[in-house]
Amino acid sequence: MEEIHLPSERSGEDVDIILTRLRGVKTFQRFPPPLLLQICTCAFYECLEKGITLFRQGDIGTSWYAVLSGSLDVKVSETANHQDAVTICTLGIGTAFGESILDNTPRHATIVSRETSELLRIEQREFKTLWEKYRQSLAGLLAPPYGAMESGSNNDRLMDKDNMNSDSGNKAHNKVPSEKLQRAGKVLRNAILSRAPHMIRDRKYHLKTYRQCCVGTELVDWLVMQSACVLTRSHAVGMWQALLEEGVLNHVDQELGFHDKYLFYRFLDDDEEDTPLPSEEEKRESEEELPETILFLAQIGPDALLRMILRKP
Repeated sequence: MEEIHLPSERSGEDVDIILTRLRGVKTFQRFPPPLLLQICTCAFYECLEKGITLFRQGDIGTSWYAVLSGSLDVKVSETANHQDAVTICTLGIGTAFGESILDNTPRHATIVSRETSELLRIEQREFKTLWEKYRQSLAGLLAPPYGAMESGSNNDRLMDKDNMNSDSGNKAHNKVPSEKLQRAGKVLRNAILSRAPHMIRDRKYHLKTYRQCCVGTELVDWLVMQSACVLTRSHAVGMWQALLEEGVLNHVDQELGFHDKYLFYRFLDDDEEDTPLPSEEEKRESEEELPETILFLAQIGPDALLRMILRKP
């Protein structure tokens, strides 16, 4: 089974990756290092597609949120009827909301995603602990009106919103891959079949045969050896994770995370039985595209790794 990265189980390396990314958002740059570190160890990750209601006015809340990418509309209704709710402002990158959890009062507004948006979520118990210890630093985030905090520019985006599932719990194989990542998977598969064909083969484990699959550790080994732009093994893990999120690569038992372990993964092209081997022409094209493909994945890999670490169970 896949290991879910619960906050309590995060490694020092996981925390460092989250910390590096949060420092790229202006809001978090103001926080003292110990507070930032604690946020990295207890926060969860949420992703909402456009038009999703996060919570409604009058709900009793359980979490506090900060916007990492995208934007959300704040809607307030004079009556209990949500149909007459009026948008009073929009929350941008770096804004935070959900302070009603401090005294268990009902939510003051309805929050709806204006576009695909990514959020950092801290549950009530952990947030109260942070509030008691770092009240002064956090107070600026909670003062009304909503969105009082300075919004970052688009350069503060933490992750590539085009690569997101509508729900972080969705199985990767339910997603239609983007054309660019589908091509990247094909190029890597063809290059492996050309350079190291032994990596993709039928494998046996516990008396069961898994058809045409690769081993996670071998995929990481191979990617690290291909290019100097793959900096570390964890960087390579993030690059494979980006493909796994899109369903271009799948764990044989459809787990969500890619791991540098003796676990079996299969390229999308190998899901069908009797998929033909690439022709010499296809191999040549893949060889030509390989450097650019690896560079593309190297750029999006850190975000995919961060999503995997922050992803809620």
